Amino acid sequence: MEYFLPDQESLQEIFGAYIARGLRFEVQPDAYFGYYALKVLFGEGSNASPVLHLPPEKMQTPEAAQQWLEHLRDTQLTRITRGIIG
Repeated sequence: MEYFLPDQESLQEIFGAYIARGLRFEVQPDAYFGYYALKVLFGEGSNASPVLHLPPEKMQTPEAAQQWLEHLRDTQLTRITRGIIG
């Protein structure tokens, strides 16, 4: 199965407002689920590193991958950062 993973350019495009506020994003293999995940790094001194899953069925085309990342940004990331990133 094809599996499209975001590169730094697409992460910047989708999560640019969060990156500008100091968050970093890393695409990493997730051993537990057996596919990739997007790890959110809050910055120096933070122990919090939420993981947003990138399931293969949501990442089959570049367009689908972008839609899934935008969905994660607009739902999951918004909840995770509420009160942390103003």
